[in-house]
Parts: sequence; C-alpha cells; structure tokens
Amino acid sequence: MKKAFAILFILSSFIDVHAQHEGSSQSASTFHPFVAYELGEAMFNRFQSYSGEIGVRLPNHHLLRLTHMNVRLTEKHLSSSFAGAVDGSGVKGTFWGFEAFYDVPLLWKSLYLGPSIGYYRSAYEHVTLPAELENHSMTLGAAISIRETDLFGIQGLYYTLSLPMRLSLNPIKETMLGEATIVNSTFDNNIWLFIGYEF
Repeated sequence: MKKAFAILFILSSFIDVHAQHEGSSQSASTFHPFVAYELGEAMFNRFQSYSGEIGVRLPNHHLLRLTHMNVRLTEKHLSSSFAGAVDGSGVKGTFWGFEAFYDVPLLWKSLYLGPSIGYYRSAYEHVTLPAELENHSMTLGAAISIRETDLFGIQGLYYTLSLPMRLSLNPIKETMLGEATIVNSTFDNNIWLFIGYEF
C-alpha cells in the first residue's frame, strides 16, 4: 500500500505538467508562504515523526524552504537495506535537525533543484545494552524535488516529493554498538513527502 501511495504521487506529478495554474498578474508578483507536514520519514518509522517544512514561493517561482526533522528511527528501518545506517539489529535512534533549501524550477514549474545547508543531530542506542552514540554535524547538499499545487482542485493544497542528498562535515565514523555496526555517514540522503498548504 505504501508503494502504491508513493507511485500515485509520482505519476500525478507527470500528468498534465503543462496545465499549471498561471494565476493573475497580481498573484504572480506576490509572495506565497506555505507550511507542510512530512509523511515520508513518518511512514518508514511508524509515524513517530514530528517533521515538516515552512517557506515561501517567490514571484519568480523559486522556493525558499526550511525543513525540520524530528524522527524516532525504528530498529527495523535503521537496519533495512533501504536506510543502510546500521549493519545488524538491536539499535534504534533519533534524527533531528534543520535544513534550508533554495529551489529553482527546471524544465517546468513542477521540477526543482536546490542547494542546501543544514544542521543535524543523529543519536543511536542499543535496545538492550547500555551503549549509545550521538553525533552533531553541519551539512552541505542539494535536493531534487517534484511539487504539485492545487491538488484535487483545492486551491493551495500541495505536495512536494523531495530527494535531499547531503555531505556531513562531521561524519559518524564506523562504530560498534553491541553486535551491530553504525556505518560511516559521510554521505546521506532521504526521501521526503510533504503535504501542506500554500497561502
């Protein structure tokens, strides 16, 4: 069901991409703030997430976004081949931080590319042993995103499917927690799905 949900959103972004709402000349010259809740990390971690984004769409359709991640990472997600953060089992964690993006439309107004700068705190703890690891780091990166507005004919309702990729300036070195290994985190990426409203 999760795959079907993700595929539905990806396909909808490519359907009728040239039928974008142009708006009036007055709305084209104004700023449009937006706010959203993040569902991607939430779905992967049993909805133990309080993450989202705020930002503004500029008159030239560029986006300034500030994302906040506050996710309790499950043992299953961390040890999955998808996340690849832990080799082994018995470790859970948290992912907390902020990241700012400046997104520029590419080819059409639904596809964006933007540089980013962020700060993240990653913490891991063994579920049965008194072993833990915490790391703080600034990050530099970029994201490619697909954004659609006025979903289901509701003006302002939008989603953004984003793939941020980042380089950690203070990466986690490979560390053992019990029998599990926290892998090196020099390069990191996520899949984020924001659902929100643009004013």
